Amino acid sequence: MSGSTNSSGMLLSTFSGAFQGSISVLLTLLAGYVMARRGYLNHQTVRNVSKLCTTLFLPCLIIEEMGPELTARKLSIVWIIPLWGLVSTLFAHAIGYLGKRVMKLPYWTVVACGRPNSNALPLLLLQSLEHTGVLDTLSQDGESVSKTLDRAKSLILLNAIVQQTFTFQLAPTIMARDDGQKHDEDPESQGRLRPGPGRLTSVVQDSERVGLLHDNDYDGSEGSDETRAGESAYTRAVDDIADKPDIHWPERIKFLEKPLKKTCNSISPVLLGAIIALIIGITPPLHQAVLDEDGALYSSITQSIVNLGELFVVLQTFTVGAELAIVRSSHPGVLATSWVLFVRFIIMPAIALLFVWGTAGRGLYVDDKLVWFLLVLIPAGPSAMLLVSVAEIVDINQGAIAGYLTIAYLISPLMAVVCSLGLSVVTSAAERIS
Repeated sequence: MSGSTNSSGMLLSTFSGAFQGSISVLLTLLAGYVMARRGYLNHQTVRNVSKLCTTLFLPCLIIEEMGPELTARKLSIVWIIPLWGLVSTLFAHAIGYLGKRVMKLPYWTVVACGRPNSNALPLLLLQSLEHTGVLDTLSQDGESVSKTLDRAKSLILLNAIVQQTFTFQLAPTIMARDDGQKHDEDPESQGRLRPGPGRLTSVVQDSERVGLLHDNDYDGSEGSDETRAGESAYTRAVDDIADKPDIHWPERIKFLEKPLKKTCNSISPVLLGAIIALIIGITPPLHQAVLDEDGALYSSITQSIVNLGELFVVLQTFTVGAELAIVRSSHPGVLATSWVLFVRFIIMPAIALLFVWGTAGRGLYVDDKLVWFLLVLIPAGPSAMLLVSVAEIVDINQGAIAGYLTIAYLISPLMAVVCSLGLSVVTSAAERIS
């Protein structure tokens, strides 16, 4: 009887902690939303801060949290985390594509189904679970709660690297097809100029055409304004070319130019941070100098990396809220929204729960309750906020995506149910090895 009571109490604590974590995420999003609405942030500022988060703060967080865990021995133990992250996201994309074909949904729903929030939301949830005592039940023997949280962060970020790399390789190609679909279905749009900066050729042609029209047909101020605008755009375009340095690779190594540039362009800051963390983690002298508290570089370089990395979670969430306020949202459609939410909050959590229930504690991978719990958490929850960024990159309408994401994060407290069920499955699986 007392065992049942303790189990119920732990499930209630898990639900409470996860619910509080979800609310904290919503409040942080709301703060960013309100500040952007009040005019403290504009679109360019939000874009710059968001890029700063993924270019600097997230790689620093990866080095800080993953470096101590990226040893050959530890990687051989937790290999299931990145593998399950990749397999689950591939499976979710396949489900999303099936729904898109059957229900004639836009292509962005495929990526929305397949790409969960893999960093900010899980990290905030874990921090909330630490304060409610839930992480105590997931700790290894003799492990402190703070050490368990650090280990959980490193595993979450290990999965985030896989998700981030996969997304930026696949998502733009998928979502760009919505633009082609839009132009095919809207004949009037085929002759319409696309938004965004023009090419040099267009600027030169516009300047020449406007000048001819002004000389021959117009004497009013409107023509003069158009001419000045065209000449200004032309001058800016030519200046950009003039300012660009003329750099040539030496003839002896010129054959390396294209492959090296292609490789550099394909390495994201997140992947670069992971490579640095791996090098530091598996190289004993570097590991001792950078990651050990008594190391020569710990008080200087390591602490600066820690300070920058700790800015990521909250600032990224705040920026996302501001982005939702700035991007003009539109109705995403009842069918599209319902389908994606069904996949993200019902289908994928159910698959994760079944996977852990059927495989955990059977000798297939590490017997670690924290790892099992994260296997449930990884595929579940709302879609990643970077969908808006990808939509902006490929130049498609962001309104429907922003509208869907607003709804998805408003119901993100449902993750409390997933966390409670996950702990129940983990507790059940742990009985097999006790």
